[in-house]
Amino acid sequence: MGFAEAQAHLDTLGIDAMKKMAPSTHRIEALLELLNHPERSLPALHITGTNGKTSTARIAAGVLDATGLKVGTYTSPHLQSVTERISIGGDQLSEAEFGSVYDHIAPYLGVVESELEERLTYFELLTAMFFLWAADAADVMVVEVGLGGRWDATNLVNSSVAVVTNVGLDHVSLLGGDRETIAKEKVGIIKPDSVAVTGELDPGVLAIIREAADGVGSPLSVIERDFGVIENNTAVGGRFLSLRTSAREYGELFLPLHGSHQGTNAVVALEAVTRMFPERTLEDGVVEEGFASVTVAGRLESIRPKDPHAPTVVLDVAHNPDGMSALVSSLLGEFAFEGVVFVVGILADKDHIGMLTELARAGGRVVATSATSVRSIDPKEIRDAAEALGLSCEIKEGVADAVPHALRSATDGEIVCVTGSHYVVGEARTLLLG
Repeated sequence: MGFAEAQAHLDTLGIDAMKKMAPSTHRIEALLELLNHPERSLPALHITGTNGKTSTARIAAGVLDATGLKVGTYTSPHLQSVTERISIGGDQLSEAEFGSVYDHIAPYLGVVESELEERLTYFELLTAMFFLWAADAADVMVVEVGLGGRWDATNLVNSSVAVVTNVGLDHVSLLGGDRETIAKEKVGIIKPDSVAVTGELDPGVLAIIREAADGVGSPLSVIERDFGVIENNTAVGGRFLSLRTSAREYGELFLPLHGSHQGTNAVVALEAVTRMFPERTLEDGVVEEGFASVTVAGRLESIRPKDPHAPTVVLDVAHNPDGMSALVSSLLGEFAFEGVVFVVGILADKDHIGMLTELARAGGRVVATSATSVRSIDPKEIRDAAEALGLSCEIKEGVADAVPHALRSATDGEIVCVTGSHYVVGEARTLLLG
């Protein structure tokens, strides 16, 4: 069958269908049991959190790869192609490889769905495909949670290190309306015989993480207590960092990612790898090589169009108030501009007013739009909220119209920033880069 059939099958399942279903892992558990539990075959680093999961996963994978291990990495959602979600050594699966894994799993999928009289969700199928592929292709897994933690399909993995990057307000209709309630879902990935690592600082949330770790007998490593950022400076093309893990200090590390928050993601990732293989010493050269190799599309990603007169475009997948706050702070601190034209599309279950309130700190103009593949907020709601915050705003119904319009309307000294959703950024990236 191959990639085309895999893509067609996933399309029939729908990306967002899982959000309407009662939380459960019984479907993927049945499939993994039939596959002889490939998720148990390798050491795993499991990462949850509200923001920074993908960056933390990519950084950790880069360091592990620099040690000589074959690292299978699972992230979500994707920007342009579903094959981005599964990678090894920093390279995403080819369509041919992806199709081959689907062909392998399809008969087992049919058996399980027939027995349960239920279909697996889009994310459950992809997660099972990753575990099946990684068992043969990799030495170690870095696994990003899709949503929450306790009921997530990835939570069948037996991780030796469980990371909670941070806890903010996102997916509140599914996870809860306050940070403490959301934290109780995310700490569900902490398992017996694992080590917990967190970049969270809020005392109330930390108490919940500590209680969960204590409840299963897991040691807890906390930022600023057990590890931390010593120096975090802007550099051409990224950051220069000095970091402290629970094992040792590292100085003058270059990380080719923008934003001071990436320093926090970097030290969380480095501490997680340190805790994953405590018997190994991560030498300076290994960490330097691992950090230098990291790329994360759509995270303060700067694109210079081919037209020399066109403005710089910054792509960032910020999709909640905390993420938008980090984006705006990074723009103001690291990019030279006289004004910003924001192209903004936001999904229907997000706090668009909170996001736009953060965005208003940068001023500028807004072009409101929407993604084509998922349910977005009506651009008129974005316009109304933006104008109430003192921002001028116009509407372009699709990304294919919004981005070219922003590029044409930007004046000398202005940059264009596309943000608000992975799906909007993905469409823009395809439009700009192919």
